[in-house]
Amino acid sequence: MRVAMIALGLVLGLTRLGFAGGLDWIENDYDKALAKAKESGKLVHVHWGADWCGWCHKLEDETLSADAVREFMNSTFVNLKIDKDKYGQLAEKFHVGGIPDTQFLTAEGRVVKRIVGYLPAEDFLAAVKTVPESWKKIQDLEASVAKDDKDGASRLELAKLLGDAGDAEAAAKQLHLVIEIDKDNAKGLAVEAWWLLGDAQLSSDEPDIAIAKEALGKVVALDPKNEKGRVDNAAVKLAEILLESNPKDAKAALEKVVADYPKSDGAGEAMFMIGAAMANTDSDFDGAAAMFKKLAAEMPDDPWAKRVPDVLKQLEMMKNKKDGGDDKEEGK
Repeated sequence: MRVAMIALGLVLGLTRLGFAGGLDWIENDYDKALAKAKESGKLVHVHWGADWCGWCHKLEDETLSADAVREFMNSTFVNLKIDKDKYGQLAEKFHVGGIPDTQFLTAEGRVVKRIVGYLPAEDFLAAVKTVPESWKKIQDLEASVAKDDKDGASRLELAKLLGDAGDAEAAAKQLHLVIEIDKDNAKGLAVEAWWLLGDAQLSSDEPDIAIAKEALGKVVALDPKNEKGRVDNAAVKLAEILLESNPKDAKAALEKVVADYPKSDGAGEAMFMIGAAMANTDSDFDGAAAMFKKLAAEMPDDPWAKRVPDVLKQLEMMKNKKDGGDDKEEGK
């Protein structure tokens, strides 16, 4: 139950414009890339795509071809491009579902960071610049918890990095250990651990809704005053669970988040999801546009607000398509 599936049903297919090139690619040769990484001491950047994938081509044409991105990627990583459809067994090994899927591997094939989906050049570059340091932190934190198995803070940080790497099982193991160490949330670690467990479930390809609801409920129970700033996020995710089965109650729950936690990151996400529900469920494109514009005006720096310009364009296309269909219906 990814947010992209529920709240971003506004995405339209993109047309291939021609790959502009730029990166020093190794094409579909995993072993060669690992060997080159071992020889050079670099990490491997893997771009999983397919010929039919419009967002993959957009990532290649616009993001990976941007000068700053191209220069950083070529100097820092071994760049490997793999067609998911042609190398299905390898894709399965690396749990590749939706594409584009960007992964960063060690020379031994361990994933140290993952970015699923499209990002514009500036955001992509900011994310990938953290990759070498993330790998160093993972190694340092694994060494720390090996020395002190009660170091909950290090385990929590390690879990976050493992989650970013796409290793959900290893991340969950660390989070459960954090909860055991800080059962009553005396150190403020358990709330964050429960939040991460719930969010990870809802972001997985096959979410266990019962586990997600339990984890998010623990967040609310352990931090009723939202001192750790996660209750608003948990409330949004609980509303997200309702969207498909009870959109009316889900919308009411999202509106309550906006009212109870104004200007929080949870409120930003809630406003975005309300707008998406207006468009996708109610076909209220004008109302959705007004909600998105309100989000952009009131919270311009919120990550969800930054998506508004593209969404407004897509809303206009959806509205025009519906109006055109209605006109044809009337002309019968």
